[in-house]
Amino acid sequence: RESTCMAAFLCFTPIFRSPLFQDQHVAITYNATIDERRYTPRAILDENSDKYTQRSILAKSGKMYCDQLNFHVLDTADYVKPVTFFLEYGLSYPDDGPVLDYGWPTSLRVSVPFWNGCNEDVHCIPDLVLDGRSDILTAMAFCRQVLKRSPADCSAYTLSFDTSVFIIESTRRRVAVEATLENRGENAYNTVLNISFSRNLHFSSLILKDDNDVKIECMNEDRLSSSKLCNVSYPFFRSKAKVAFRLDFEFSKFHFLPRLKILLTASSDSEELEAMKEDNSMLLDFPLKYESDLLFHRISSLDQYEIKPGSSLDRYDSIGPPFNCTFQIQNLGFFPISDLTIKILIPVATRGGNRLLWLKDFVVDQENVICNIWGNRTDYRHSPSEEDLTHHRQLNHSNADVLSIDCNVQVASSGEVNFHLYGNLWMKTLKALKYRSLKLVINAALQRRFHSPFIFREEQLSRQITLEISKQEAWEIPVWIIIGSTLGGLLLLALLVLALWKLGFFKRSSPQRVDEQDSNGKALD
Repeated sequence: RESTCMAAFLCFTPIFRSPLFQDQHVAITYNATIDERRYTPRAILDENSDKYTQRSILAKSGKMYCDQLNFHVLDTADYVKPVTFFLEYGLSYPDDGPVLDYGWPTSLRVSVPFWNGCNEDVHCIPDLVLDGRSDILTAMAFCRQVLKRSPADCSAYTLSFDTSVFIIESTRRRVAVEATLENRGENAYNTVLNISFSRNLHFSSLILKDDNDVKIECMNEDRLSSSKLCNVSYPFFRSKAKVAFRLDFEFSKFHFLPRLKILLTASSDSEELEAMKEDNSMLLDFPLKYESDLLFHRISSLDQYEIKPGSSLDRYDSIGPPFNCTFQIQNLGFFPISDLTIKILIPVATRGGNRLLWLKDFVVDQENVICNIWGNRTDYRHSPSEEDLTHHRQLNHSNADVLSIDCNVQVASSGEVNFHLYGNLWMKTLKALKYRSLKLVINAALQRRFHSPFIFREEQLSRQITLEISKQEAWEIPVWIIIGSTLGGLLLLALLVLALWKLGFFKRSSPQRVDEQDSNGKALD
């Protein structure tokens, strides 16, 4: 192990006041201790690997006698406090020989200071400056870089939030902080960087960006801890030194918070002035909005249905053909999503009170989902009335009576929720109404609360299921009649052509043409 080897010299010169003892010797006993109030001392003596020793010497009157104590310094982490020697001494035989003068000191304390690199100053006065920024996008930057919208649209986008927020993209798993630490003053001893962060983050790494002699070493602690302590350029951070580094944090899957906090604080054992400590810390405190990564799609068992004249309802329990619809929400993102509402609107009747379909059952395959259904108990007319729907291409929540379903759901990360609709078309009404083709549109939309921490990339996340119903009227000419009439017309045309051919309508008059050729020849002669 590296250590610093040093030596201490203890010198004694006995002076006798009586002229009778000018050539005599005196025995002196002393105790030397390295005064360290630590469990593990910084310095120890070479002779016994301890911080204490006791010796006796024999010194002659008027002559200097010196002893050498060799010691070595093991730990130089504390450069502020010096290594101190404490010496206690006295005559070995005070009862049988000369005595010390009354009031003469019998102890001595001597300090061995370290050079602090601050010229003649006893204490170094550093000036630590910490600065940094994160790579999280503001709402304006997210709108321009990710959504690719115009500046005017992005200005309106930022105003849609109740406060200034930062957006976490759906693909982001980490947060990076670019920081610099600079010492604009004198040497800073035992400089440490204290990193604390909110529970929704895990410390990942600290990477130095510049290739210099400044090093930052972080202590190995519990990875789940919300703080980190790092030594900067141990044992001291030199004057005018500067280091740039990058901190990486990972998002926690177990703690989801609407805010993100990262606090960096630089300090040292040197005496920095209070007026200079204002820039020793850096706080990143961001209100967050998380971009959701939802897959919202629909499935339907019945897309088209044709009503034919005379069709029976016996196989449909006198109601109509069944349909099964499913709306599915899949969370492909890293974070669980809460405060999410799905609103389903089903056109069940016309504005004239004629029922179009009947919802038999509604099932959600997730427990603890609270749903409210409105309009399911509306009593529509039992016998359909005449109503002309030819001017309506489709019936939806804007021009029909609807059954409304609202559900508050939570979707775990990599989870899904299915909403199943089971019902039947109401054939009595669909047969009686006047139309050629009619589309029944079931609409489902995802909504978030105003203070929800999640946002959608689409302005309106909605899906539709369309049931197209066509009706063949009784007065329509069947296809076989049209085909038979065409064939009959072709046969009649063939008979007419045959009769004309028999009457010679298509024969050529050859003798007349021969007589005309003879008369023309004579005229030429």
